[in-house]
Amino acid sequence: MTEQRNKQLLQLTLLLQLEQRARVAPAEELPYILVNETTDLLPYRQALLWQRDTAKIKAASGVALPEKNSPYALWINVVLKQFSHHENSDSAIIFTANDLPPDTRREWAEWLPEHGLWLPLPAPLGVKYILVLFREQQWKEGEIHLLSYLAEAYGHALALAESAQPKRPLIECLRDRRLQIIIAVIIVVALCFPIRQSVLAEAEVIPYHATIVRAPLEGVVEKFFVQPNESVTVGQKLFELDTAQLRSRLSVAEETRDIAKTEYLQTTQQAMLDPTAKSKLAVLKSKWDQQIAEVDYVRSLLERCEVTANKAGVTVFDDPNDWLGKPVTQGEKILAIADPHSVELEIRLPMDDLIELDAGNEVLFFSNVSPNQPLPASLSYFSYRASATPAQVMAYRLKATFTDSKVLPRLGYRGVAKLYGTRQAFVLWLLRKPIRTVRLWLAW
Repeated sequence: MTEQRNKQLLQLTLLLQLEQRARVAPAEELPYILVNETTDLLPYRQALLWQRDTAKIKAASGVALPEKNSPYALWINVVLKQFSHHENSDSAIIFTANDLPPDTRREWAEWLPEHGLWLPLPAPLGVKYILVLFREQQWKEGEIHLLSYLAEAYGHALALAESAQPKRPLIECLRDRRLQIIIAVIIVVALCFPIRQSVLAEAEVIPYHATIVRAPLEGVVEKFFVQPNESVTVGQKLFELDTAQLRSRLSVAEETRDIAKTEYLQTTQQAMLDPTAKSKLAVLKSKWDQQIAEVDYVRSLLERCEVTANKAGVTVFDDPNDWLGKPVTQGEKILAIADPHSVELEIRLPMDDLIELDAGNEVLFFSNVSPNQPLPASLSYFSYRASATPAQVMAYRLKATFTDSKVLPRLGYRGVAKLYGTRQAFVLWLLRKPIRTVRLWLAW
């Protein structure tokens, strides 16, 4: 009797020691202590700490870290999952290979001793961990009763350790089935949510209804009297063409006119004495008049070589040095005269970025000078076909009118325009380019 009481007292002492050891153990060492030091109280050959919500082995006796993809771990996970659905899975269960389906029990003898014990570790929020013990001897009721006290201490120690630990990593949180469903619903709603299409394109501030100044005749640009973006008044000189060739032509025409005049006058005097000379007067008079007309025409060309402004405004053209000495044809555009308070926005939209746009759609202009202050505009023109830009990109030419006439950008400013189109499901806007590419492939 005394020996039995000493044994019980020793077991009670070991139980208290294990409880104290579990409560003071660090969180990272606690699973290892549970599966390895419980054998001091009751002997067993194998022990596993299984986490029910993730269906994974948290710790195994005899190893520092269990191998997740080992054949043993894969097989035992199947066994433990089956017992987790048992109607009494929240209480201690004694089980053997006979309690498993035939396809699972065949490997029992290869991996485990004959008798197993399913021991839940209760916690304030429910049973999350299971301590599973295996040995050759059959489990007794007294042993299970003793382990139930230890299981409560283990469950509270694990719950306390988890509450003191930092939050689970994002990957582990995403394994929660309810969270996965919520995220999936949010993603589907976001993809189907209608958003307003928008696209970015290069833009430039250009004059609105500018007066084009063209070359009055064929020639070579000799001199510019104005600079780009210079204010001009009506009648002010803009540029002139080279007059050397016309002056030479005028000199020849004047000399030819004088010769024709002299011939006509001499023949007139001869006609007073020789009646046959009268027949030549009409021809000579016509020749004289023709040369007079030629002189007047060349003089008018010389006057036209000096081009003046017929409207007040600012000049819009590139560097004058690009024009000096350059031959031009009649009607070729040289520069423009624009009203600095009457501007519009020219947009070059690449074909690959084309979206559905209508007149009146909203446009925001972000100039390179002040990108933090976008200017509102309204789409007013859309070219019916694309043309090549200076960068050799096929793009549509669009124009927009600034809606706030009090705040207008300076003529010539460049920047980026954001064009807003119709509303469309977010997934269609996101996949519009891949869908277009797939359609091209299918059509091919």
